[in-house]
Order: sequence, then structure tokens, then C-alpha cells
Amino acid sequence: MVPIKSFGVVAFKKSNLIEPILTRIQAWSAASKAPVYFHPVLKNRLPRNADVCGSEQSFLRKSRALISIGGDGTFLSTIHMSKFSGKPVIGVNVGGLGFLTDIAADGLEEALDKIIRGKYVSVKRMALEANVVRKGRKIKTFHALNDMFLNRFHNPKLTTIAAWHGGNFITEFHCDGIIVATPSGSTAYSLAAGGPIVEPGVRAFLLTPICPHSLTERPLILPCDTFIRFVMCQSNAQVLLSADGLESMPLDSGDEVFIKYGGEQTNLIRLSTRSYFDLLRTKLEWGKNYKWYDRQE
Repeated sequence: MVPIKSFGVVAFKKSNLIEPILTRIQAWSAASKAPVYFHPVLKNRLPRNADVCGSEQSFLRKSRALISIGGDGTFLSTIHMSKFSGKPVIGVNVGGLGFLTDIAADGLEEALDKIIRGKYVSVKRMALEANVVRKGRKIKTFHALNDMFLNRFHNPKLTTIAAWHGGNFITEFHCDGIIVATPSGSTAYSLAAGGPIVEPGVRAFLLTPICPHSLTERPLILPCDTFIRFVMCQSNAQVLLSADGLESMPLDSGDEVFIKYGGEQTNLIRLSTRSYFDLLRTKLEWGKNYKWYDRQE
């Protein structure tokens, strides 16, 4: 791969674990002569000699790749901050499970040494695009790496959402909401709502109703070669559309949401050679109490 010669560092997590990592990155930059720029949000968490950018625009312009320090939430925030531009993102895990963050904090300097020499793999993941149509006019577009979801707010009652896959009517869901996830997002909100785990290389939509009134309305895996269409059916919809839980807007009765394949716009920097199933066994502790577990590793 092409060696990466400059980095932008961002961390939103309020944790005592962050500052020592920032200090280590600054020291690594001085030793390796690789420029490192820090997001403006980190201004008060760094020494005065750190190269903190004056604006987010300057930060993105100077950085060839972004280093996200935190968990998957910080990683998603970094992707959204870069506007799904395809700028490479390196995830340093200081969070919980960390399905998107590949690098452990204790091996950070070694990982960065490999990246500036081009010893890494760039992985592309499927993204989603959602367009909101009100009275026949498109009013808003969202992008997401993990999921788009429609969820009720302010009102504790069920909502009614009609769904189509392309021109084919699916059903009217009577539920708390609906999640449309990518395979990358199958281990996030969708999994908590009872959705399946799907290998990230698959190109598909995962449609998972949230607490459906009918127990027979189960999660669906749908081809992403056409769109999913939702229509808010209730007169007082009170439904919120959210992209990765980071950008959102309230929907009115009769609003339509079209969700389609958003391309493969996100480059995730990977150093680990472990398979997706190795990751699942580690993060979800599959088979940990089985007698043969240690031998599998």
C-alpha cells in the first residue's frame, strides 16, 4: 500500500486513558519525523507545543489519514466528520468491544511505524445513503456506515411504518421503530434488536424491526441492488430518522425515506490478519467455556 506520511488525531472520549496516548503519538511524531496534526477539540488536552489545528477544515486538509482514539462511536464520528470522503481512518481502541477499531493502544507506535512504510491493508466497507422526501420534494440526505434507523420519540405508543423493497411492498410494521443496517453495523444496534450477524464483505441491507407488535415480523436480509422505501403512516408520526446515531431529523406524517446502497466510500486501515470469525470469538467470547477453545487459538 501507499505509505501514509501525515496524520490527524481526534478523540472525543472523556477518559484519563486518552492523554497518555496523545503524548505518545506526539513523541512518536518527533522521533519518526512524520507530521501529526491534532483536532481543535484536543487543544486543552495537549502541551502547548503540539500542532493543534485552528479549524476542523484545516485539520482535514492537512491530514492524509485520521487516527480515531476511542471506541466504535468515536470511529463513526470521525467517518462523519470526514464527510465519507474516503480518507483512511485508523481506529485505536480505548473503548469497549471495538469492532471497527483495529489497533490496541499498547501497540500503537509499532502500528504507526508499519503504516508510514505502507505495511497495512485498506478495507472498504459498504455505506448507506438515505433521502427524505416530503410532499414530493427531497429535503435531506444522510450517510451512514453502520445503520439508519427510524425510532419513535416523545410518544410511548407504537408507530406504523409501511415498507417496500424496490417496487415490492413488504408490510406495514407496527413497532417502536425499524433499523436498516449494513453488514458492518450488524454487530451494533441491529444485533441488540435481535438482528443477525453478517460478514462485512456481504453487500446487503439488514432490516430489523424494533419490538414489533407481531412476533412473526422478523429481521430480513435484502439485496442492496435496489432501494428500501419507508412511509410514515400515522397522522402524528413522531418518528426520528438517525444516521449512525450521530445525525438525525424528525419526520412528519406522510414523509418518505428512501435508503439505498451508498457505495464503498470508507477506507479502514487494518494491520491484523485475523479473520472476522476470530474477531467475533474474541469480542463476543464465543466458545470460551468449551474444552477445545484454547486449542482453536
